[in-house]
Amino acid sequence: MSALTNPAATRPPRTWLILGERTGDNSQVLALGRALGWPTEVKQIRYDAAEKIEFKDRGASLIGVDATASDRLEAPWPEAIIAIGRRSVPVTRWIREQARAAGINPLHIHLGRPRTDLGLFDLVVTTPQYNLPPAPNVMEISLPIVFVDGEELGRAAARWHERFARMPRPWHAILIGGPSPQLAFGAEEAEQLLGELADWHRQQGGSLLVTTSPRTPPEVTARLRGGLNNPQHHLLMPFAAGSDNPYQALLALADDFVVTIDSASMVAEAATRRKPIYLFDLPKIPPKQKPGLKAALSRNWRLRRKSRLDAGLPPDFRDQIYDAWTRRGKARPRRDIGQLLKRLISTGIAQPLKAPSPSPSEISSLPTPAQELAAVLERVQSLWKTRLDKRD
Repeated sequence: MSALTNPAATRPPRTWLILGERTGDNSQVLALGRALGWPTEVKQIRYDAAEKIEFKDRGASLIGVDATASDRLEAPWPEAIIAIGRRSVPVTRWIREQARAAGINPLHIHLGRPRTDLGLFDLVVTTPQYNLPPAPNVMEISLPIVFVDGEELGRAAARWHERFARMPRPWHAILIGGPSPQLAFGAEEAEQLLGELADWHRQQGGSLLVTTSPRTPPEVTARLRGGLNNPQHHLLMPFAAGSDNPYQALLALADDFVVTIDSASMVAEAATRRKPIYLFDLPKIPPKQKPGLKAALSRNWRLRRKSRLDAGLPPDFRDQIYDAWTRRGKARPRRDIGQLLKRLISTGIAQPLKAPSPSPSEISSLPTPAQELAAVLERVQSLWKTRLDKRD
């Protein structure tokens, strides 16, 4: 009997999905766990905001974990761990130590950017905005891993279709996010968005079906409400906690999407629909500059690496040193949404709001999130098979 048909050689691992306090991050962990189809147990972790020790200095520990609000972490220990974000790293390292003490060597899989030594993980699945350097255990994909439930989309479409049906087609879904530590999104940016949407709408026709998110500032919603004042062609549906959210219906029914670049997850979910995606860029917020010579040297080194990366130059000796330090967790490239924007446009997954509309044949030939997810699944499953082969 071959290893591929031997149930003992291919049995799935007992897997823990480590969730934190960010809904978007948790969705990625749950999506990968669901796609793998392995037996999973969700472990919700809550953190004590009063803890002063930085995450990078907590080692393999439960320092800063609010044990009373978190799920219990106890045997039987997992054979695979999937987590995301820097907050989870001390916790997953501690879990792995407990598992190893019990004779289990679990797969350690991290999504996004761990901000520590990459060698601590069996696999890091990252996206372009994190600027992680190449490494044998780093896999870069274009967009975050997401799961879109077809049945849920169908139910949402049935609830909202009658309301949308009053609007002329094509239906343009306008998905609005909010500011981030790197991106500004206030009243001024909302005004610019309204101007670009008006120009784009004159060319495209149809209706603008607009929804906001929990992160959208009130002043942005107010500007949108004032600017989208043609009820025959504009339908503004702001997010409101506890009310029926049109987001899933828009994914199901829209003919194309305009997405603000602050949310890679919204772009990823739109990309699953195989429709044109247009991006509205947002101005970058300059980072705060730490005082001191060490901080200045580190900043200059990081900015040099970024400028050469932006220019498409091959890494020179100084770049290679910086990349090596990044792999060790000693250097931390700043999150750079420009790299994500560049990847999406260069691959054709999305285009700027002012760009011409892609043809159906161009859309059908684009790489899909499903293809990238399949590659991730193959990599993770191969790592597990190798782990089992070594155990045998």
